[in-house]
Amino acid sequence: MDRRVTGHGTQIAATHRRSLERFDFDSVLLPYNYVTMRNPYYADNFEALYQTCQERRVAMQTIKSIALRPWMGRPHTRSTWYEPLERQDDIDLAVWWALGRPGVFVNSVGDVDLLPRVLDAAARFGEAPDDAAMDALVERAQAEPLFV
Repeated sequence: MDRRVTGHGTQIAATHRRSLERFDFDSVLLPYNYVTMRNPYYADNFEALYQTCQERRVAMQTIKSIALRPWMGRPHTRSTWYEPLERQDDIDLAVWWALGRPGVFVNSVGDVDLLPRVLDAAARFGEAPDDAAMDALVERAQAEPLFV
């Protein structure tokens, strides 16, 4: 039986660390993308959780790799509660960035029509893009944090 703990939001990495202190989970699931990791609080807690998971051999499953921003009144054109990236080259960068961290799994995408693009990006993964490429993506796509 797989024992996992899941969650969302800026507090979730810290919460998962506390959960691992109390329980023997096999995996954790939480958001991981470039924009979210630009939040110092989230990044610090994610890094600490990553270290704990590596030491305890706990799998890190990640979600929201292609999250672009909250819908914020724009028409919902996808089945996700957030607006996802849609262009293949943007999805490539986002997926490659997430896959660039050893020991991190990228879970599926919330919109079935975007799944082939995510799988295509994963199949072509070679190396993670650098911060300059990701900063350019954030600027070009007008990416915003999902969680405040």
